[in-house]
Amino acid sequence: MSSRYLLKFSYLGTRYRGMQRQSSRPCLENWTVQGAIEGALCNLRPLSEPVLVLASRTDTGVHASFSAGHVDLVPANTAQRYQPQQIFSTLNNHFARRDHDIVVREVLPVPSWFHARHLAKSRSYVYRVAVLRPHVLEQSTVLGTTIRHLLPLNEINSCCAVPPLDFSRVHEAMELLSGEHDFRTFKNVGRTKAEDDVNTVRNVLDFTLRPSQPASALADPLYDNVDLWEFHIKSKSFLYRQVRRMVSVVLHVGMHPESLPLVRRMLENPHKDSWDNRVRIAPSCGLYLNNIEYDPAHMDLDADPPEEVVAYYSKLRDFELVDDEDSDENPDEESVQESQDLEEHSSRSI
Repeated sequence: MSSRYLLKFSYLGTRYRGMQRQSSRPCLENWTVQGAIEGALCNLRPLSEPVLVLASRTDTGVHASFSAGHVDLVPANTAQRYQPQQIFSTLNNHFARRDHDIVVREVLPVPSWFHARHLAKSRSYVYRVAVLRPHVLEQSTVLGTTIRHLLPLNEINSCCAVPPLDFSRVHEAMELLSGEHDFRTFKNVGRTKAEDDVNTVRNVLDFTLRPSQPASALADPLYDNVDLWEFHIKSKSFLYRQVRRMVSVVLHVGMHPESLPLVRRMLENPHKDSWDNRVRIAPSCGLYLNNIEYDPAHMDLDADPPEEVVAYYSKLRDFELVDDEDSDENPDEESVQESQDLEEHSSRSI
C-alpha cells in the first residue's frame, strides 16, 4: 500500500553540491542532499525507487536547520505500511555509517494529497555574519592580510566575516526591503525566457537583525575578535538568490552608509540592470534555511484536500502534478524537479 510521508531534516551544506538531485535517477547520487536521502530510502527496499519532493531548494554551501520533503513509499508486502520510526531509524543509521552531514528530525505520515512545496505557508532563512571589532580590523589592515583567518575555526564555513557596520543604516535598509515589492532586481538572471518571465513580486513578512550564538560551545579565544549577528528573513517564497542579495545590499549599506539611496533605486526600478555591481554577493556559507511552516490541518490523515489543492491538481491533465512556476531557490533545475514530480505522481489522483 502506497503511503506518503513528510520528512523533516537538517544538514550542513558545505560538502554537498546543493540540495536538489542533479541526475535523473534516485538512489545513485551522494553529492547532493536529495540524492543522499533518496539513497538512504533505498535501504527500505520499496517496490519503486523513492523520489523525494523538496519543499525548498538550496545552493551549494547553504545549510538547513530545518528543511522538508515528501515521499511515497510502497513496501514489498503491499498489504503493509512502513512505520515512521522504521523510516527514521533506517535513514539516520545510514547517514551515520556513511558519514553524511544530514540528520532526519521527524517522519510524519501525511495525506496522499499533501505536497511539501505547494502547501508551505512560509519559508524562513537566517543569514549569519561575524562583524569584526574595530581594533582587530586595524591590526589586520596593518598586516595586509585577509580577515578570514581572524574567525574561530567553527565559524569559517558557518558565517560571513564583515568589517564594522553602521547599524542605523543597516536597519534603514532592512526597513526599505520589508513588505511587498517587485524584487526582480534581486533575482539571479535566468538562462531561459521562461525563467525571466516569472512573477517577481514577493512579500517579505519579516526582516530583522538579532544577536547570534557561537556555532560551537567550545571556548575559542578568536571569538573575542568578532560580534555575531544573524538576519532573519521570512516570506511565503523567495526568488533565486533573493535572500543573499538582500543581505548583500544591507551589508553594503552598513559598510558604505552614503549608499542607502541605491536600495530605493533597486526597488523603484525592478530590472536585472538595476543591480549595482559594486555590491558584493554574500557567500552561501552564512545562509541557513531555518524553517518551513505548514498548516497542521494539512497533516490530518482523514482530512479532505483543501480547495487550493483540488484546484492545483485539477489544472493538470489526469491530475499529474508539476511544480508551480515560482521557485524559492534555483530555477535552473526547474525542469529536473518537474520530471521528478511527474515520475512520482504519475497515475495518481486525489
